[in-house]
Amino acid sequence: MQTKGLAEVINVGIFGSSASGKTSFVESIAYLTGLTSRLGKVQDGNTISDYMPEEIERQMSIGLSVVSFKYNDNKKINLIDTPGFPDFIGEVMSATSVVENAILMLSADSATDAQTIEFIELLKQYSIPFIVVLNKFDKENINFEEKLKEVENKTELNLTPITIPKNTGSNFEILNFLSASYDHPLYEKFLENVVSLDETLMEKYLDNQKIETNELLAAIKRGYETSKDFRLLFSCSALKTTGVKEIMEFVSSNFISAQSKLNKQGFTAEGPAAALVFKTTSEPGMGQMNYIKVYSGKFTNGMDIKNITRNITERVGQMSLLQGKKRIEVPELTFGDIGVLVKLKDTRTNDILAEDGSLAEKIKRVEFPEPLTDMAVIAKSKGEEEKIGNAFSNVLLEEPTIRFKYNPEIRQMIVSGIGFTQLEVLVKRIKSRYNVDVELIKPRVPYKETIKKKVEAEGKYKRQSGGRGQYGHCFLRVEPLERGKGFEFVDEIFGGVIPKNYIPSVEKGVLEKMAEGVIAGYPVTDIKVTLFDGSYHEVDSSDMAFKIAARMALQKAVLEGSPCILEPIMEVEIRIPEEYLGNVIGDINSRRGRILSFEKESKYQNIKAYVPLAELHGYTMDLRSLTKGAGKYTMRLSHYEELPSHLAQPLIDEYQRSKSQQEE
Repeated sequence: MQTKGLAEVINVGIFGSSASGKTSFVESIAYLTGLTSRLGKVQDGNTISDYMPEEIERQMSIGLSVVSFKYNDNKKINLIDTPGFPDFIGEVMSATSVVENAILMLSADSATDAQTIEFIELLKQYSIPFIVVLNKFDKENINFEEKLKEVENKTELNLTPITIPKNTGSNFEILNFLSASYDHPLYEKFLENVVSLDETLMEKYLDNQKIETNELLAAIKRGYETSKDFRLLFSCSALKTTGVKEIMEFVSSNFISAQSKLNKQGFTAEGPAAALVFKTTSEPGMGQMNYIKVYSGKFTNGMDIKNITRNITERVGQMSLLQGKKRIEVPELTFGDIGVLVKLKDTRTNDILAEDGSLAEKIKRVEFPEPLTDMAVIAKSKGEEEKIGNAFSNVLLEEPTIRFKYNPEIRQMIVSGIGFTQLEVLVKRIKSRYNVDVELIKPRVPYKETIKKKVEAEGKYKRQSGGRGQYGHCFLRVEPLERGKGFEFVDEIFGGVIPKNYIPSVEKGVLEKMAEGVIAGYPVTDIKVTLFDGSYHEVDSSDMAFKIAARMALQKAVLEGSPCILEPIMEVEIRIPEEYLGNVIGDINSRRGRILSFEKESKYQNIKAYVPLAELHGYTMDLRSLTKGAGKYTMRLSHYEELPSHLAQPLIDEYQRSKSQQEE
């Protein structure tokens, strides 16, 4: 049960497409509740929740931000403003994991887009109740009834209007169905939807009996909490603050408290302290900040707490509530609340802090999507490779949806993210924080080389230049293996024609040459190499000589064995609305793809296809463009296939040309 005297905590995620007005909505709340003395604007770069330099420059949210405040004396509200641009979906997932309620923001002056539909699906998936807010009714020439129909058709939601425009444009005012009854068709819709939640109220309605306001309010509160089909609609102008107070009154009175939800999940205010770290940031001069939600007990200054994820103990020092960039130090963070812990040693996103390890099993971590966009990273100045690695390792603590690694097969540093915009923002952040200037380029494709017929080749290395010479001599039989088998080495030496201590050197030489490549500089794979003959010199033979002889033999064998280049083939799974099926299939065919299957699911089509990796660079943006943002896909490496000769030959020519230039 809720502890006496503990403020009721209401955690609210604000979701919506870019330019729907989420940040302006939070700004108007901050102004109305006295957190700010003036109304900031996104265009002016002075809002409470968009404060990072990249956000101000791009005039869009990039990271989630928390705005905490007391409301109506006994309510503590934490608003989480989330980005709307799809590249920053990781921030949305962090918020989704720690809120019990949501506000879905739509713009009245633009069509309902695919990103909005995705947010609705996400909220339903996580069973987070939400209200819908139509914003920007201060714009001219908006027909509310037409907009309502369009939203309901696109979202497949049956919306129950609570506040609707009395006028739109510069004289925008609202009608509030919770404060009075109106002779209006939409008031009838409101009434019918509410009474349908309760049999007693339905009987009263059908018998034309008076229904008291408190009866309607009670039904609405129950419907918001429990009904999967009861979605309330509010109208507002965030820029003019019109209709915003009515939304906040509803939030305060009807949204689910964190304590009540956590109690149902088996957590208590009196239990051992436990929290999830759902976001980590690092700011110059401030150090690392870990955003936490307290699931059990409370966190106090100076306490020691176990990081269950990393099996270390952390000392809790400075704690703060957040109002955007502003931090308000507090002595404790209580049950259900959201705040930040400053300067923990080794804690980061998705770590669980708990006094009792058994609590960790009950806390659900953030589910982040896997990155799909790869770019190669090169330094603009020579000799900064080490600095690049250090800068990325620091920034990646804050970005769970980004990966960074050196790929030895293509000899490039690769950064992977959700989309290009996210990676561009990351590069700017690295330059401003660490003064490391990097460029993103298209990564090389990890092609491989192999052969198509069995051959035998001799490698003989003989050098005599005064004193002890060098002598290594071997015969290799090289044959193709089944695709995907990699490499097999067989020793068939009999009678000691090559001493056993030199056999490993032959294998090592083969592996070295395979790694370097022969015809185009890509690793050789799927071959069986058999050492079947050779000779040695009692004085001049050495490990080095046999290694070189093996390299020479393998080089000859590959060149004589009908060499070819293999390309990686990805298994791609694409989910799109059915109306885009023709466009997407045509695009897959143009990428040398092969359709494997279709599967209809409601109004969506799920497509499976094999597509060469070389043809998928930039596919995230291309698919968004083809489907107006509605298409999603995943991919994984399936297998390697022979690259068509008209595509392979330019790779071979380029490699041979560069080799000739190096030799000159």
